[in-house]
Amino acid sequence: MSTAPRLAAPLSKGDRIGVVTVSAPEPAADPAIFDRGIAALAARGFEPVLGTHVSSRAGYRAGTSAELLDDFHSMIADETIAGVVFAGGGKSANRLLSGLDFPLIAAHPKAIVGVSDPSLILNAITAHTGLVTFHGPSVMWDWAQNGPAETAEHFTALLSGRPSAARIDAPLTWTRAGAAEGDLVAGCLSSLRCLLGTPWEPVWDGALLVIEDAFKSTEVLDQALTHFRDCGVLDRIAGLIVGEPVGCEPTAGITVADMVDEVCQDYAWPLAHGLPYGHTPLKVTLPIGASARMDADAEHPLTITSPWTADRKETR
Repeated sequence: MSTAPRLAAPLSKGDRIGVVTVSAPEPAADPAIFDRGIAALAARGFEPVLGTHVSSRAGYRAGTSAELLDDFHSMIADETIAGVVFAGGGKSANRLLSGLDFPLIAAHPKAIVGVSDPSLILNAITAHTGLVTFHGPSVMWDWAQNGPAETAEHFTALLSGRPSAARIDAPLTWTRAGAAEGDLVAGCLSSLRCLLGTPWEPVWDGALLVIEDAFKSTEVLDQALTHFRDCGVLDRIAGLIVGEPVGCEPTAGITVADMVDEVCQDYAWPLAHGLPYGHTPLKVTLPIGASARMDADAEHPLTITSPWTADRKETR
């Protein structure tokens, strides 16, 4: 489904940020880490508001689909909540796709931020509503970990709409140099795979696809990327950027980068590796659904070229 871009208002210090869990019960498993992440988000100037089931546990999920959807939709409908951040990750966020209230989300555009498994929810929302969503730091893995200051700084700059945040200077390694521009589709490869063939599949035509993954072997990621190829996705995109894999061991001496280059060898679009985003401690925040340009010869190898918030101000 293709729809016109919809932009949320930029975030400001003092804004109330809803925190919900949509997959694994990570806050319940590590409450001290979760509390530390909430404190870090507050120290950045925001007011965290916790979902009812954010720290619940129901087996390998944080709650039933109805409970988790109610938490999320309540944050979306609450006019005092400026944005929503997913607490962590997991492997079951796709259980919520059939229950997402897309008209409600479209009627209340706000910043929605997540990483890993919830990246499939971000891309489904963008595909169905046109709302630009944000692939960025989670409470458990980023705000709680006292990681590189640049991670929080880019999140704050991008979500507040600063034009300077559009210029991303990551030292990419180019397998195929060149330039391409398109709307960003960004997420964890194995999670995005859950959208193939579903009503929530992203718009691939002319997209810049940005992928990453963690704690999987090269062989397993080969299977996933080959599935994208065989579904025709790689025939439709304009360019591919691969993030830094985390804990992804080589298989028979073949690295993730080697495998990606081989699977993608018959395509002409530009291909680059090494973007710090996703599961890496140092990460940039990416606006899914906004237009961006990748260019091997440019001063900034990745630049966001369209608005990603409803207005953009250099200072907040």
